[in-house]
Amino acid sequence: MSRRWIWIAVIAAVVLGGAYLGASRQNPGAPLDPTSTSPDGAKAVVELVGRLGGEIHVVEGVPTADVDVALVLEDRFGREQADDLEGWVRRGGTLVVADPTSLLTPRVGAGVTDVVTARCGVVGLEDVREIDVGVSRRYVVPDGTATCFASTSGEAYLVVEDRGEGQIVSLGGPSVFTNALLDEVDNAVLAGALLSGEGRRAAFVRPVLAGSGDRGLVDLIETPVRAALAQLLVVFALVVLWRGRRLGRPVTEPQPVQIQGAELTNAVGRLLQNNRRPDRAAAILRDHARRDLSSLLGLPLDAPLGVVESTIAARTSLDVAQVRRAVSDLVTSDELLVEVAHLLNRIREELTHDRPAIR
Repeated sequence: MSRRWIWIAVIAAVVLGGAYLGASRQNPGAPLDPTSTSPDGAKAVVELVGRLGGEIHVVEGVPTADVDVALVLEDRFGREQADDLEGWVRRGGTLVVADPTSLLTPRVGAGVTDVVTARCGVVGLEDVREIDVGVSRRYVVPDGTATCFASTSGEAYLVVEDRGEGQIVSLGGPSVFTNALLDEVDNAVLAGALLSGEGRRAAFVRPVLAGSGDRGLVDLIETPVRAALAQLLVVFALVVLWRGRRLGRPVTEPQPVQIQGAELTNAVGRLLQNNRRPDRAAAILRDHARRDLSSLLGLPLDAPLGVVESTIAARTSLDVAQVRRAVSDLVTSDELLVEVAHLLNRIREELTHDRPAIR
């Protein structure tokens, strides 16, 4: 390999490597994902809990019994999974939900943006004075619940509800836990107070992805639909059996019309005649005619030319000179080619109809 190609290969490798690294930097992860380093990712909150001495694991679905607090930034649970998650809370777990669309949060109220300031009366959150909520919502406060960052209208950004032996902490949006806002005002203080603590085990509940369940495609089809599809399959099988069975004797199909060898030969001859090759056309005419005539005369294909000519002269009305012009004489003009074609057709017709020789 020459130096020129080596340099081209090196430059190509550098360009492709740079493009790959650039693409990977432009796609640092999905929004609210605990491994994402993008501004709307949530890797910073995972690292914060670890630096505060806590322990946090990323899980999918309902946390195990040894988990004390679970964080849900994006709730994609169905009704059945939401009930299981609430059952985990009632057994003593603390669930932090920062998704206003969740089935486990109170009724949504008015919107709220940017920094909100208020003294929080919830135990453990006394040091949180102001937070940057980005674009979030407030909740309509249920009776008998503790709140933080409440408005004069009776709505609050943070609501704490007791459920059995545990509690659900509902926040009006996940922005306070994102990489972009976690270091703003008291956002990190709020996250640390909710998720970390001595001997406290936390879980980051990742959204349940499509295809991660244990139900198959058939399980997603309703029973009436499955019954209808089964009936259609049975009908299709019966139609195939009915159409595929032959009843009665085979029916003779009409055969296509076969073109006589003479007509095909004449057509080839006319084509070659148009190309101004009378000798070549005559050779093809004679070759096709020789096969037919050998069968009619009872002679082998490799019979000597003299034997063929004498046999034709003996069984037709043509004399030896005419037979020779038809079978072997040199053809140098279109007129002679036409004569050869006529003579060969005459010989074939007389042999086919078994005419007596007339001299």
